[in-house]
Amino acid sequence: MCSCLSALKVVPIAVKVRCVGWFCIGLLACCVPWFLLGMRATWSAMFSCAAVEVVFALGLCFYLWCRLPVGNFLVDSDLCGTLPFNGQRVLLSFDDGPTEGLTERVLDLLKERRVSASFFVLLHKAKQHPHLIHRIVAEGHVLGLHGEDHTLPLFRTKQDLKSSLLRAKTQLEELSQTPVLLFRPSHGVRTPALLWALRQAGLRLCMWDHGVWDTDAPKPETLLRRMEIVYRLPLYAERSRVLLLHDGKGDDPAVPLHAESLLRALTRFFLKTGSP
Repeated sequence: MCSCLSALKVVPIAVKVRCVGWFCIGLLACCVPWFLLGMRATWSAMFSCAAVEVVFALGLCFYLWCRLPVGNFLVDSDLCGTLPFNGQRVLLSFDDGPTEGLTERVLDLLKERRVSASFFVLLHKAKQHPHLIHRIVAEGHVLGLHGEDHTLPLFRTKQDLKSSLLRAKTQLEELSQTPVLLFRPSHGVRTPALLWALRQAGLRLCMWDHGVWDTDAPKPETLLRRMEIVYRLPLYAERSRVLLLHDGKGDDPAVPLHAESLLRALTRFFLKTGSP
């Protein structure tokens, strides 16, 4: 419980306010119909109201399962991929790259501190910067797939997702000359169709434990504080905690606004902790 409460400190206030707002809206959606029915409601009206609320609750649960990245609830164990435990307290993991002007600077920092990380790359960016992909592999980092592009898997069919994943996996393996086994969906969104497609493509779902909202471009001090909170959390029983960062932002090929903040925070993080 204490760990969960501590982890909440990395969530920006705006996100917390938004979550509370949605919770209040959901609560009103459940309570108002019963208030309007009043004491003189018929059994048929009460049954209809209850049925609507059950459908609403199921829809909300499905949405939360799709969107909440932490954990692999309802995902078969053979589809769950994990990053190799290498003695680090925190495993740094980067999404949305590679980005010329940022990824190589991140790699320089990691090399200097002798820290390994994972990079979940977008295929169209990888094809534009193959030298960065080669460097990621050559320097011993984990290379994973983030998709052909940053399109969400929502409302996409099984066959569409399967074709997309197979194309991206094949091309990234040809480019990197190394097997690609792990996949992380855009924004962590999972659907039954995606899980089916992952199995068909021979990929395993690899999520994260804590995000620090680095793409919001917070001040380096703010980002460093969030990273330190994650670092101070106790280890899981069998693995390190995975910290999500970004060496790009979506499909945009330009150096993202959070680049300098990320690099400064990472530099100070390594200096203060010695290594993750």
